[in-house]
Amino acid sequence: MCKFSSRPTCRTPTIAGGLLSIDRTFFAQLGYYDSQMEVWGGENLELSFKTWMCGGVLEIVVCSHIGHVFRSKSPYKRVSKVANPLKFNSIRVAEVWLDDHKYIYYDRLNFDLGDFGDVSERKAIRQKNKCLSFQWYLDHIYPELFSPMTSVASGDIENALGPYCIDAVINDRKENENFVRAYPCHRNKGNQLWFLSKTGEIRRDDYCWDSGVISNSVMMYNCHGLNGTQQFTYTSDDRIIHGNQCVELTENHNSVHLTTCTASLNQHWKFSRKPYLSDRIKV
Repeated sequence: MCKFSSRPTCRTPTIAGGLLSIDRTFFAQLGYYDSQMEVWGGENLELSFKTWMCGGVLEIVVCSHIGHVFRSKSPYKRVSKVANPLKFNSIRVAEVWLDDHKYIYYDRLNFDLGDFGDVSERKAIRQKNKCLSFQWYLDHIYPELFSPMTSVASGDIENALGPYCIDAVINDRKENENFVRAYPCHRNKGNQLWFLSKTGEIRRDDYCWDSGVISNSVMMYNCHGLNGTQQFTYTSDDRIIHGNQCVELTENHNSVHLTTCTASLNQHWKFSRKPYLSDRIKV
């Protein structure tokens, strides 16, 4: 993928829905849009994945200008038969195009999929076009995207003293306030969902634990992939170590900090899953 520059086009892993041009023959070969999807949402991802995986290319025309006028009310008369069209559509995309990586999304839904309709026709289109795997897409089209499938541990991180889990609220506009803290475990993932990468990053999405901002604190910063301040070691005795210091639950149980390693239980932490999704599937 290229950076926006003087080039007339820039390749992109995905596109927004509705604002595009595509070769009509190729669009037909890909099965157009999924006619069983409801209302809108997810169709842009389906088109993005199958374009790349089935031999096409996605490009942004850098200097293009498009005007989009929103109506004061929806022009559609059809009422959706499903309660959550975006979830319904996204599951259909995942079932057809994500291979085993679909379980990452399903895990966020607590595997509550509901009825997402028949996708056999969409799978047949993929098979007919001899489309490549989603792993190929990750390796060649979006290699910078972190996949939880590669995690060595995941889930909530609970302290040995009791039901306190490591938590962090991320505010893009106030990066100096994104402290890693402790909060009563709620088992609902969200701000308490963590992934330990093979290189020692403890992360959620594009943010990693970082020790390099305020002395002895742990904060959330954009993952840079350079180890250093973002490299942590999870030991066999359930300690999280950075350099020669351990991550410790403070006495008031509402924050964590880096300090000298001791035998204290407030320096012992457990990931709920080792490795990722091992309690659900064989990967």
